[in-house]
Amino acid sequence: MKNDQQPQNEIEDQDYDLNFYDLLEGITDRIDAISQRIEEHKQDSRQRWQRTKGEVDEQKRLLKIQLEKRVQILSENLKKPDFIRTRDKITFTVGVANTCFSPLIAGQWPHLLPIVYTIQALFLITLRFFIYKHKHWHYFIYDLCYYANLLTLIYIWILPTSEILFSVCYTLAHGPLAVAIILWRNSLVFHSFDKVTSIFIHMYPPLTMFTLRWLVPIEHQIKHYPAIINVGSTLPVGRTILYTILFYSVWQALYFIFIVYGRREKVQSGSRVTSYTWLLNDKKGFVARLVDKVGFAESDNEINIYKVLFYFLLQFAYMLISILPVCLWYYQYKYINAIFLCSVFAVSVYNGASFYIEVFSRQYIKSLELLQGWENPGADKSSSSTHQSSKTESHKIDEQNKKTS
Repeated sequence: MKNDQQPQNEIEDQDYDLNFYDLLEGITDRIDAISQRIEEHKQDSRQRWQRTKGEVDEQKRLLKIQLEKRVQILSENLKKPDFIRTRDKITFTVGVANTCFSPLIAGQWPHLLPIVYTIQALFLITLRFFIYKHKHWHYFIYDLCYYANLLTLIYIWILPTSEILFSVCYTLAHGPLAVAIILWRNSLVFHSFDKVTSIFIHMYPPLTMFTLRWLVPIEHQIKHYPAIINVGSTLPVGRTILYTILFYSVWQALYFIFIVYGRREKVQSGSRVTSYTWLLNDKKGFVARLVDKVGFAESDNEINIYKVLFYFLLQFAYMLISILPVCLWYYQYKYINAIFLCSVFAVSVYNGASFYIEVFSRQYIKSLELLQGWENPGADKSSSSTHQSSKTESHKIDEQNKKTS
């Protein structure tokens, strides 16, 4: 009996084991099938993605070609004499209107002048940055004049209660910024967007600070610019000079770190132009001639660290000398302040008149003749000499723009 039951139990165990392994095998097959479907789906998705990516890349390529064609067409249209004349007429009109209406606003609605200044500063400086970046001149934007404009905007809209910032803005605006118009021969050339922007950067901050100091009613000063009331009728000479030196030193340190040291390879290679390399390479300029006399000049005209440090020392001395009259006279006496601003503006007008008579009248005609020659390839061979002289004159104008900006 025992022997009969034992084989029966073994058979049942074998059936049980067989069924269990069959179950495992079925589950494994199912998992393999699912994995295969997932892999097929992945491959299908990958193929679709490759097709979609290829289509997108092709569309991007076509759009890029179309954009380049449109930019080329636009560039060609911008070089046409008719467009140049229209552009310069508009720039001239806007420049004259701004010159006329700014004093009117300062006299009749002085509380609006900071708003007018802010709108123009944001537009002109931003546009100049992109224009200069295209020409690889954008390191000029890090110069002291732009730093002073930034401080002025910060005082007007963020820290109007700061006596220190007000004093620094007043001295920098009436000192280095305004005097630079005389030293660097900034010209009020109404048809030139670049020269008008340069005049704005150097002239509008002192005009704005003058308006806030002398023309804005006291009630408006108390409410919106309390620092003016707190400073009083005189600037503390010692403290004002100290604060100005501190703010100036911050800018100079940042400029040295990010431009002189941080971008030294690009500057030394000549791929980027800065204010100090331009002045140190200008052999006819005062700075370069003074460097030669001191003995820092080298045969290969390399701009070494000693030249740069000497240039910074000269710039610091210029800043210090230019702010002394601000602390002693301009801030305390309204009419002396007004005479100074009018004199600086008159110098810019005289420089502009000299530019129109001595340079522009010849260069403008040659430029239009050159462009007309490009439009008419069958013109006589005299256009070749015109082309060369116009290129030379245009190069001089571009360099003058860099120097006076």
